[in-house]
Amino acid sequence: MSGPSLHPRPFALPEYGYAVAKFVHDGVSRLMEAKDEVWGMIPRAEHSETIPITQNTMASGEVVQNNPVVMEAKFVLGYEDIRSCNVDELAAQMDSAADQNLAVVMPHFFDILSRTSQAAGTATDCGGKPFSFELYLASLEKIDIEFDEKGNPELPSLIVSPELAERLRAMPAFTSEQKKLLDDLIEKKRREYNARRRSRNLR
Repeated sequence: MSGPSLHPRPFALPEYGYAVAKFVHDGVSRLMEAKDEVWGMIPRAEHSETIPITQNTMASGEVVQNNPVVMEAKFVLGYEDIRSCNVDELAAQMDSAADQNLAVVMPHFFDILSRTSQAAGTATDCGGKPFSFELYLASLEKIDIEFDEKGNPELPSLIVSPELAERLRAMPAFTSEQKKLLDDLIEKKRREYNARRRSRNLR
């Protein structure tokens, strides 16, 4: 019995299969970005044949290791949908695939973020207290802040639940005392940033 043939099947059109696979892949990727704002903010790496295990060594010497995660999405297309080119059903399956992928990658992302922040000492435990200006200031105190060419601070984005987002929007504006505390902290971070730049330039 002969082995599998290395020649393509008669009348096979692999370029059509590639085009469909690329359309579905790109479409699901865009749906994921539209469905989850945090996922959409994450920079994309170059495509690679392999995904390595990453390790980050903190100043304390602690090593945070992150293993790759496998994303699998299940498509269910009936023969009649395929025969009739039912694009609505294809769109529904792509939408479902985006949800399935996000259900895998977002918990993985927040797990990495939590473990890395804890190891780096930049995590803040609210201890059950509601979010406040004081907690916000304490969180900024723990991190490095970058500044643009005009000297404006590039403050980190807050990623919170919808419920907390509503409470944050309902918070009153900063008082003059709070604004001064924030301005003083930003000025301190600016000095630290300039010191880091001078240190890099001397190397």
